[in-house]
Amino acid sequence: MITREEAFLIFDKLRADGSVVFCMGRLSGWTFALRAKVVSASRQEIIVVSADRHSGSMSLRLDVDDLLLRYAEPRDVPMLQGLHERDMNLASIVVGLPLRLRPADLRARLLEAPPREMLFFLELPNEEELRQ
Repeated sequence: MITREEAFLIFDKLRADGSVVFCMGRLSGWTFALRAKVVSASRQEIIVVSADRHSGSMSLRLDVDDLLLRYAEPRDVPMLQGLHERDMNLASIVVGLPLRLRPADLRARLLEAPPREMLFFLELPNEEELRQ
C-alpha cells in the first residue's frame, strides 16, 4: 500500500513527464478504458484527459475516505506479463475505490466485505523508445 501523498507524487511525476497512461476500470458492473495524460495533479484530485484531447476525461478524488492505493510495476500485474523487459519498470497505480454495499449484500448478511471496485493507471512506454 502507498499513502495518498505518495500517490500524488507519482501522478504529479507522470504529469510533469507528459507520460501517456492507460486507465482501466471495473465499476458497478461496467468497465472502461482510456488512453490519457495526467493534466492536473493535486493532493485532492487527479484529472486525466484522453491523449488525443477529444475522447474523454476522468477525475479521481484522492481525499475520499476508504480509498486503497497500491503501487505496482508491470511485472506485478498478471495481465501485463509478456511486455518487453524495458517496459517492466513503468509506473502503475491500482486504486481500490471505497467499499460499496449493495442491497443484495445486506439481504445475504455477508460476513465478508464484497470485492472493491478497481481503477488501474498504467504508464505506457514512450513512443520514441518503441521505434528503436
